[in-house]
Amino acid sequence: MRRMLVFLLTLSLMGFSALPAEAQTARRLLFEEIFGGNYSGWELGSTTGSFNVTQNAVTIEVGEESKAVWITPALTVPDDIEIEVEARAIEPDSSGNWNLAVLLRVSSRDLNSTFYHFGVAGNGTWEFSVRPPEASKYVDNIERGKLTGFDANRPIQLRVLASGNTFTFYVNGRLIRQFVNNTLPVTPDREHFFGLMAGTYSGVSKHKVEFRKIAVYEVVRQRALFRDTFPDSNPNAWGTGSSANSNVYLENNSLVFEVLRNNVLSWSRPNKSFPRDVDVRAEVISDPSNQGRGWSYGIGVRAYKDGEDAIFHFFEVRGTGEFTFTVQRGGSTLRTLISARRIANFDAQAKHTLRVLAVGDVFTLFVDDQQVGSVRSSDPQPRDEYGILLAAGTFAAPSARLRFTNVVVLPPR
Repeated sequence: MRRMLVFLLTLSLMGFSALPAEAQTARRLLFEEIFGGNYSGWELGSTTGSFNVTQNAVTIEVGEESKAVWITPALTVPDDIEIEVEARAIEPDSSGNWNLAVLLRVSSRDLNSTFYHFGVAGNGTWEFSVRPPEASKYVDNIERGKLTGFDANRPIQLRVLASGNTFTFYVNGRLIRQFVNNTLPVTPDREHFFGLMAGTYSGVSKHKVEFRKIAVYEVVRQRALFRDTFPDSNPNAWGTGSSANSNVYLENNSLVFEVLRNNVLSWSRPNKSFPRDVDVRAEVISDPSNQGRGWSYGIGVRAYKDGEDAIFHFFEVRGTGEFTFTVQRGGSTLRTLISARRIANFDAQAKHTLRVLAVGDVFTLFVDDQQVGSVRSSDPQPRDEYGILLAAGTFAAPSARLRFTNVVVLPPR
């Protein structure tokens, strides 16, 4: 596909300015298990099963069918934490009808406790659940999905990041999902416990899990690499101006794109450079005057100049409620990484937050804090610094007016 590409920015800016000195701050260790004896004061929160602290691991054993056994240490921690553990199922049942998990925001060390549960099952699924107040069962499932390349006989690395009501879940170093959930209240002035869990499902009455490398870190609020609310003074030198195909200008703390013809993609970028791995977020809304849904807007990352062309990875959301992820060169699509895919419950007239998380060769895409896609892609020409861009365009629509109101670039965690 080729569209007329309009960039209202001088080519000299493709060299970028230096990256700001702000970098990701170091995380602070709150807890690290010292194996050998129960120095951490681990305690059963359930009435079944057992646990033991060996020289190398904290071990949980389940001896009944369809049971969950969880433990907590004596230490309490803030709501905003990052937990990392390595677990191994010992002689796991081949049916896969078992699971293991980490627990966050554990309210008490008994059966009346409430908590969030992030874990994996032996059949290769991940699960995000919550145990609400007065729970009638162990947990209520929020969402689950299938893991790729999962091997129940190998060590399983779990990493959970909790910040406010946002939770991010990794398995074996791979980002699985990010969730927003408000079932349990955030309590900045009160600390909670955390825990480890092993469980069985139907048909499995014996299950043993070793947890190793257990560490908890305080979540230090990330300082942004870049943030802009588009004041009229344009301190970050976004490209603005007019042409026969589009107008781009600042108005009322927003970056406005007026696309004047069909099949045009117009973009603008700040005079800043960024590292390869970034977490870019932008708010955007379609003007009520737009006719039909043949328009689009999006975020470009890892942008650079090659000859006279701009090359970038492009997350594009269309008024039809679909999105694509492509590698663009000028107005041409070099590679389609994700072809048109439907966004659930998309409202073309509402304000939406788009997000691109680029870490290594993995790009993860979000709309309004819900993950919509993830894909691997290598850079056509790897380099140390890149640009970002915001874009708006048309397909069938004869014209469109789109408005970006906030943009922030964070170092990924």
